[in-house]
Amino acid sequence: MLQSEQIYIDLVDELRMARLLKREDSYRIRVELELPTSQGFGMSAAGLVAVARAFRTLTKKGTEEQYLRLAHRIERMHGSGLGDVLGISAKGVELRLEPGAPGSGGKVVSFTTHQPILVVWVPEESRHTSKYIDDVDWQRSISKAGERSVSRLRLKEWTFERWPDLMLESRNFADGSGLLEEQVRKELLSRVQKEILRLDLQARINVRLCMLGVSVVILPRRLDSPLVSNELESIADAFRAMGLGVRETRIE
Repeated sequence: MLQSEQIYIDLVDELRMARLLKREDSYRIRVELELPTSQGFGMSAAGLVAVARAFRTLTKKGTEEQYLRLAHRIERMHGSGLGDVLGISAKGVELRLEPGAPGSGGKVVSFTTHQPILVVWVPEESRHTSKYIDDVDWQRSISKAGERSVSRLRLKEWTFERWPDLMLESRNFADGSGLLEEQVRKELLSRVQKEILRLDLQARINVRLCMLGVSVVILPRRLDSPLVSNELESIADAFRAMGLGVRETRIE
C-alpha cells in the first residue's frame, strides 16, 4: 500500500536530514512482515525499527537511540502507533512508564521470559491506530484507562512474578477503555474463549485482546508452565477451521 511504502520513504528522508545517510545515495528496501498490519501487532513499528537498524549496520554511523528516535517520529507522524518503538527497544515483557522515544523522554522497564504464544485475528477486519488517537473521545477513554492500569502496575518492582498483575490489568484496560464494547472485538473474544473451553485448556491459558486491532493473543496463565507444541497446534488448527488468521510467535 502507498502508506506502507511512505513510512519507509519518510524514514530515509529523516535519516538523510540527520546526516546518517548520504543524500546522493539511493536504496532499495524490501520489508517482509510476517503478521498483518492494522491488527494491533505493532507491525509498522517493527518494520521501521528493522529498516533503521539495517541502515545502522550498513553505515556504522550514529547510535542505536538516534535511529530508534527517528523510527518513533515517523510512527507518530503517520498515527500508526502509540509507543511500539519504545516497547520493541526493551524486549521481553515491557511496561511503558512514560511516553516518548527511547532515550528522549520515553521510559520503559522489562523482564525476560521465553514463551511460545499464538496471535489470532479476523482476516477481513482491521483497525488503523489513527482511528482512535485522532478521535477526542477515544483519546480520553484510552488514556484514562491506560493511566489507571499503569499506575497500579508501577507500584512494585517489574519482575517475572508480576505476570498475574499484568493479565489482570490487561483485562481492566480492555473494559475501562471501551475497546471491548466494539461488537466485532466482543464477538472474536467470545468465539476464542468458547473454543478454549471446548479444548479444555482454560486452566492453562489466558486470552487477551490486542490493541487496537480485531485480534487476540493466546498466553500461558503461568510463566513457569509454558504452552507446549501439541497444545499450540490443537488451538491453531481449531481457529484456522473457524476461518481466523493464526500465527505462532514468541515472547523473547
